[in-house]
Amino acid sequence: MSLSTILTAIVLAMAAKAAPQAEPSEEARDPDLTMSRCNDYCSGTKGSSERSLFVCGDRRLGPVTIPTGLPLSGIAGSDSTYHRFGGLCPGEFLARWTDPSGSYVYPAFDGYQLTAMGEPAMSDFTLPVGTFLDRFGSEYGKYMSPAGTPYAQRSLPPTNLAADPGAEYPYNYHVYIVSRSLSVQGGPIASWFEQQGLGVQFLMPSTVMELVDQGFLSRVNLTADPNWKKK
Repeated sequence: MSLSTILTAIVLAMAAKAAPQAEPSEEARDPDLTMSRCNDYCSGTKGSSERSLFVCGDRRLGPVTIPTGLPLSGIAGSDSTYHRFGGLCPGEFLARWTDPSGSYVYPAFDGYQLTAMGEPAMSDFTLPVGTFLDRFGSEYGKYMSPAGTPYAQRSLPPTNLAADPGAEYPYNYHVYIVSRSLSVQGGPIASWFEQQGLGVQFLMPSTVMELVDQGFLSRVNLTADPNWKKK
């Protein structure tokens, strides 16, 4: 091989390395967004003018753009195993998991996995000070999980990720730290919404907002500390 050929190969390799790499498409990050896999991708959905924000313009189907930054990328985004429709087309997903009014139907027994005896597998726990918890949803709810639990293990519908542009908490994601010892009910999560479940959920004694006001929980500022869970 001649010197000129070697130099040309080196230059081309350096140029390829220096060239900016294209970001993967949303379809590549979330295969359930590949429209070609369904004959009429948005059939059976309720479209709106918000198609740039929500899949098919239907807020129930979650945001078009999935998380790519810390800490959410590994929980519900580009580095996670979450596939929002479990391989179904959007309309099929809604037909299976919503009632005649179009609202999502949630599992019985407060969403707990059942034991071999058909009883909810729940127990009483005391969460010590310093425990990190999180939640996808408003502070008016009572369900939380150990912080960082993969979205696929929570058995939540994709709408829980749907936040308005510029929202204080992107993707409705909130993280808290236990400030006062707290007694809760908890157990494994049932499979639902085409998700595997089997993560851990805690049913709090009051709403998250009330627990914050009472000093049991403190909010974690993810903007100031996106690497909180590595501590």
